[in-house]
Amino acid sequence: MPLKRVRASRTLALARVNLMLGRVYSIAAPIIAFQLLVNGLNQFAKHNLNPYWFWASWLAFAAVYIWLPISIWTTGEALAAYRAIVVVTFFALSTWGFQLGSSSLIEGEQPWIWWSVGISGVAAIGGFPLLVTAIILLALPIFWFSIQISEIGIPIDPWIAFQDASLTFLFSAIMVAFVSVMRYEAAKVDAANHAAGLAAIELAKSDAVVRERDRIDALVHDSVLTTLLVAANASTQEQEKEAELLSRAAIAKLNTAREAEGSSETISINSLFTALEFAVRRQASDVEVSAEGPSDFAVPGDVAAAITESTLQALANSLHHAGKNAQRAVFLKGTKTGIKVVVKDNGKGFRPSRVPKNRLGLKLSIIGRMKSVDGRVFIDSKIGTGTNVIIEWGAK
Repeated sequence: MPLKRVRASRTLALARVNLMLGRVYSIAAPIIAFQLLVNGLNQFAKHNLNPYWFWASWLAFAAVYIWLPISIWTTGEALAAYRAIVVVTFFALSTWGFQLGSSSLIEGEQPWIWWSVGISGVAAIGGFPLLVTAIILLALPIFWFSIQISEIGIPIDPWIAFQDASLTFLFSAIMVAFVSVMRYEAAKVDAANHAAGLAAIELAKSDAVVRERDRIDALVHDSVLTTLLVAANASTQEQEKEAELLSRAAIAKLNTAREAEGSSETISINSLFTALEFAVRRQASDVEVSAEGPSDFAVPGDVAAAITESTLQALANSLHHAGKNAQRAVFLKGTKTGIKVVVKDNGKGFRPSRVPKNRLGLKLSIIGRMKSVDGRVFIDSKIGTGTNVIIEWGAK
């Protein structure tokens, strides 16, 4: 199967994989960085490195490796920190000659910045697209190889320098390949879940169409049968006139049924709730789902799709942000004029006014999606008390 890019509108599995990998990296990278910084201090004292260039690199490394775990464990995202690690590494490599100045290392001693090359290559996959990451993975070992065979410090045999650079490249490349495969598989899961949700909606639509046709068939059947019985038993002029009127009424019902069948697709609240419950349980089997007031009230197909997508996005946000121990529930309520859905959890909660502008899951996939079909969304959330996402459509 070709490893082509999978695009999914539901990103719950991919978000979980990214968060897990980020947390693993946020623990491993600072441990390696600690050795990097300690070696830097030792070489600074031992070889009298240029203080300006040394401290510029050393403090930059210290800052980004402190910034990384804080970002991962507080916001779950560290795009800027990943990129900063790569940039600082290239800066340190570029300025190594200025750090060393007229001093030189002893034979077999590596510059202290060597420890940053491998982990920076791994950071690239977290901060850049795959193509840019591949370029960085090639550039880092080439840059390192150039430094080793140059006259900066003590030059080593080019073959040994090539082996050293190759091992650095292989380490980063293997880690990047591992991360890429995990992301690819997670994206496939997201795509499958999204397809299942769409299939549930289509199934409910088909069910609604069949029910509506059965209702029309029964209506028409009764009208035609009554007309035939009256016509067959007509023996007076008044009875014949009544049969004529009934015939016209039956023909009018047939025309109305034909027009209704050709109109835009709709789905009953009952069928929509069935599809929603199926989609919710597929996304998270432990979520409590309850329905009140299901009926045959017809909802336009685009409205049903908007309600379904908004509900699943709200549930995905809860699964991603509320905490693994949070309890979640989805309440479905139908009325004669509309629908109300509540996605509730007792997790961490948040302040809606402080949601970053780049978080589009809430703004576009929920609020914007419902607004496009004249629906409404209300967010009730406080830190430490959980979150209620209320989705409404229909008459107020």
